[in-house]
Amino acid sequence: CEMARFLSLCCVFASLVGVGALATQPRLSLSRRDISKLTTLGAAALALPPPSFASGGSTDLKTDRTVAMNKYLPRVKGGRDYWANQLPGQISGSDWTAIGVAVSVRPDPKDRRGQMKKYGPILGMVGPLELWASSFSRGAQRSPDTADMLAAVEEFKLAIELLDLATAEKVKDGGLFGFFGATKEPSASEREKNAKLALAKGSKALNDYLKVANGQLKAMGEPLLPLV
Repeated sequence: CEMARFLSLCCVFASLVGVGALATQPRLSLSRRDISKLTTLGAAALALPPPSFASGGSTDLKTDRTVAMNKYLPRVKGGRDYWANQLPGQISGSDWTAIGVAVSVRPDPKDRRGQMKKYGPILGMVGPLELWASSFSRGAQRSPDTADMLAAVEEFKLAIELLDLATAEKVKDGGLFGFFGATKEPSASEREKNAKLALAKGSKALNDYLKVANGQLKAMGEPLLPLV
């Protein structure tokens, strides 16, 4: 029948196009590589230099770590507070617009030249998370604490990917026509599922990060950060 013939042609076409076709699909959500690139640029835009001791720095480790804490902790704390206090309500209220802003980069409305970018509170904390984690290593030698914290950041990026997917206007069609680059608007249930999964995954990642950071803060005699 005509439908069988159509499906057969689709299968042949898919096998001929293969991975090349998938590689040309428009990006529908942020990847961890995208997030890393954006947040590295964001850290530079926010005047957040890497820890001084990453290239030798001073000979006073305590001073170096105090300086790093003062640079990165405010944005880490701000992002943590947003995640714990605002994001759950936005998910339960299906406020996808607000969540989309929190995980995106947009032109800064205060910049008339249009050169500055404004990072959402969730996406904007990734750079400081990475830089602060690096402050617990010295030189090229990565400490166990830094390794654990950076591993947690990678998991947090996965949560951001899910939030971006939950707020996307269009997502890749998972059906037959997905081979041809077809997209569809995600359903309310799909958005909610991805967002709730992101909240659970991101909360665990942040807690894993904060537990290690709190060990360092305790050793420095500083107040501890509450978990999510």
